Amino acid sequence: MTRIIVLSDIHLSPTHGFFWENWCVARDFANAAEPDAVIVNGDLAINGPESDAEIAFAATALTKLRGRVMALPGNHDVGDEPPGQDPDQIIDDNRLARWDRCFGGDRWALDVGGWRLIGVDAQLFGSGLAREAVQDHWLDQQLSTAGRPTALFLHKPLFLDDPTEDAESPSCMGPRARARLLDRLDRSDVRLIVSGHLHQHRDRMVGNQRHLWVPAVAFAAPQAHGGDDRCGLTVLDFSEAAVEVTIERPVGLVSHDLAAIKGHGRYPFLRDMPPSPPPDAD
Repeated sequence: MTRIIVLSDIHLSPTHGFFWENWCVARDFANAAEPDAVIVNGDLAINGPESDAEIAFAATALTKLRGRVMALPGNHDVGDEPPGQDPDQIIDDNRLARWDRCFGGDRWALDVGGWRLIGVDAQLFGSGLAREAVQDHWLDQQLSTAGRPTALFLHKPLFLDDPTEDAESPSCMGPRARARLLDRLDRSDVRLIVSGHLHQHRDRMVGNQRHLWVPAVAFAAPQAHGGDDRCGLTVLDFSEAAVEVTIERPVGLVSHDLAAIKGHGRYPFLRDMPPSPPPDAD
C-alpha cells in the first residue's frame, strides 16, 4: 500500500494571510500521517500571476512538508488559459518562468504501488503556447510507457457534469482541449482523474474513469456544483489495482466563507483587499 496525501487550493500569500492557519493545520496533519508523497494540486498562491513574492512564499511554505512533495500550478499561480476568469491574468511564458524558478517544472510522473501517477499543468491545455505541445508530447510518452493503471492529477476538472458539454467555463477545461485530452486518456489505462479548483469534494465514475474532485484547504466553494464544499484534504491509498479515497477534515480546519472575507462584493478579488499578513508565517 502506498499513501499519497493531496492538498489543493491552499491560497497562500505573504501580504494576504487569510488562510494561513488552515495551511498550518493541513501541513501538520500531512506530516503526522507520514505519507509516501504529498501532492499540492494547484492554486498555491492568491496573486501568483503578478507576484514573484507570492510564488516564492508558497514554495518556502512547502519546504515545511516532510518527504517527497509534488506541486502543480493552478490558475492563481500561472494564470488561466483563454478566455479565463480574469482577462488580466492569462497564462504566458513569463508567468510559467516565475513558477519554474521556484518549483523547477510544471509536470511530473511517479510510479508507486503498481500505479503511475502523472501530474500536468491544466492551464496549458487550450493555451496555444509552445509549451502546450511540449506537454502533450511528454504526456503521450508517459501514457504509452506506463504499463500499469494510471492516475492523472491536474488543477482543473475536465468537465462539470458531462464530457460532451460544449460551453466555455472558467470552472473546467475548455471543450476542444477536453475532447483531445479525453481521446488520449481513453486509449490508455487511465482509471483516476484528480482535480481541485472548485473547492468541493465530488467522486463520480464517468465511463471507465473515476473523476475525483478534492476539497480545498483554504476556503469553501463560492459556487455550488453538486459537491461537498467543506474544507479538507484527501488521502489516497494505492494498492496494485485499486485506490481507496478518504477525505480528512482535521480539527481547526475552517471552511471560510469567501464572500464574507471579500466584504460581500466590496472587493472583486482577494488581491484587491488591504494587506493582512499571516500572523506567524514560519
